[in-house]
Amino acid sequence: MRRLGGIVAFQLKRCRVAEVPTRLGKCEVCAKEGEVRYMVAAKLPRYMYLCNEHYFKIRGRLEGALELILLEDGVKP
Repeated sequence: MRRLGGIVAFQLKRCRVAEVPTRLGKCEVCAKEGEVRYMVAAKLPRYMYLCNEHYFKIRGRLEGALELILLEDGVKP
């Protein structure tokens, strides 16, 4: 059996889950087919099943927010 490390192990430990979730599942937003996600542009509060549409929507909004944060701090994005 393969030993887990990195973000996957961190998220499973954080959620107190003993077994690795299956890769495919229903999107938690719209119930379309999705896959397990551990990060978007930042770590999610827990692992979530998201379809590509919602994954890219969340990631896009986070990237926009990150750009504003960088501009506020005087960093050129």
